[in-house]
Amino acid sequence: MLLALLALSAVSIASPLSKASDSSSEESMEVGEIMKELQELCRNNSGSDDAFMRLMDSAQTSVTCFGGAIDFDGFISDLYILTNETRGTFFPRYCPQLRTANKCTEKLLSDMRPCLEDDDYTIVQALAGIIPDAVELMCENEGELLFKLEEPKYTDCIAKIGDNFDECFNTFLNGTDDWDISHLTREQCNTVTGFRQCIQDKLNICKAADLIKVYDLFHNTLFRMTPCRNYVDLANVELLDNNTLNEV
Repeated sequence: MLLALLALSAVSIASPLSKASDSSSEESMEVGEIMKELQELCRNNSGSDDAFMRLMDSAQTSVTCFGGAIDFDGFISDLYILTNETRGTFFPRYCPQLRTANKCTEKLLSDMRPCLEDDDYTIVQALAGIIPDAVELMCENEGELLFKLEEPKYTDCIAKIGDNFDECFNTFLNGTDDWDISHLTREQCNTVTGFRQCIQDKLNICKAADLIKVYDLFHNTLFRMTPCRNYVDLANVELLDNNTLNEV
């Protein structure tokens, strides 16, 4: 519920309520309810409406910041014609813009803190950390991994061993129904690590070990926002060094 509120409120902020005439009445009512619930969330955790007003100001500033950091028209246009031949100009052009845009959410995240309980804020901060990590992964060697994901030798192999991945998921999901993500035990964290190793082993069959980096975007985030970061030795788990939570 919390994450849905924050995600939807970001959309509503980008299209302010004063411009709701562009949307249906039903959508306007939905946005209004989201904003009301977010305001109540801020009020309940901070004791006043000041935190909510600061959050709204920061959100609008973030939207403006994104618009100034990224040439969206050019990005979308060039993305449609992106090929192995054009990647040499696409990624050097837009990756610096995307990295600059990452900084646009810093104050927004900071202003969320009074509205959230500590555990919830840790989750939001960790999820936000996926974005810069994903940008770095996408931009690495001019999009090498993205194009590798489309190579037939990888896609065909992974399709053939798809059932093997079910073994990992079935083993992992068995007995996780009662897990409390904010209070994972050492044994549960070891189960998560074992799931990652299982995925890695299946990818090794296709000689596509580096594709684990895509899964690690989510795996590393889970470790950032749970007690697993205290229980499990992360020496063998690659953590990109652009998120302050890596320092926890």
